[in-house]
Amino acid sequence: MFSKFIFREKNTCPLSPHTMETTDAPQIIEHIHESVTFTPYETRWVPCSAKMCVLGIYPKGTGVLKICELQKGKLATVAEKESKVGFKCGTFGHSSLDNRSIATGDFNGNVQIWDLERLDVPTFSAKGHDQIINCIDGCGGLSIGSGAPELVTGSRDGCVRVWDPRVQEPVVSLEPGEGSDGARDCWTVCFGNSYNDDERVVCAGYDNGDVKMFDLRTNTMRWETNVGNGVTGMEFDRKDIEMNKLCVTTLESKFRIYDVRTQHAEDGFAFMVSSFSFFF
Repeated sequence: MFSKFIFREKNTCPLSPHTMETTDAPQIIEHIHESVTFTPYETRWVPCSAKMCVLGIYPKGTGVLKICELQKGKLATVAEKESKVGFKCGTFGHSSLDNRSIATGDFNGNVQIWDLERLDVPTFSAKGHDQIINCIDGCGGLSIGSGAPELVTGSRDGCVRVWDPRVQEPVVSLEPGEGSDGARDCWTVCFGNSYNDDERVVCAGYDNGDVKMFDLRTNTMRWETNVGNGVTGMEFDRKDIEMNKLCVTTLESKFRIYDVRTQHAEDGFAFMVSSFSFFF
């Protein structure tokens, strides 16, 4: 089951046919409610369109890539692809606005790119990881940022890998060090600092609260810390500018906003911690 939600800063809510209440609190208004026969893990809007891609897995273990379109207030299925393995994550971040192809990671560790006009076979496919790919992000596409189009994937095997869709092998592979106490499950990855053709960083968050920032230009670990709880999401405020703010969300419903413009040699980046909740 999935829904499309509209987020509004200010909303007038009817309490009865004769009373109205205005609130300045953020509101999430359900626009469309649709039941599905599979477990959806990722929903991505197709850039510059009224379509969305829904990725998930059927109860029998096969995967589904479903393309839906908003049509006169309803959600219509445009195309659907069933695969042998369930899909876990997807992104359009690497793709041009002309092609608008989606990159996916699945439960068997495969990285694939799909042409939405032809879903019979992927245009790119590689065995990316030994275990499930939890997260994927793209950069260099959608006319956002500089540099070549690339993908980054994070997996339960503890590895973070950067991919150039023009070649079958990862261009960078960040793996657990020898003698470490087992591989940590990587839950989230993101690109940032892509403001020219040379600069680009990758951030990764793990189940034990580790946050790592890797500089792709210098091929070095730029910064790492631990936030004390599993990292569920990370995002830079913008990918196509010099690093400014990095948001890190964790399991205990808190988020940290890091000021990544200035890095202290010992203390790292300054940050603030806040919590959030949603009411429906």
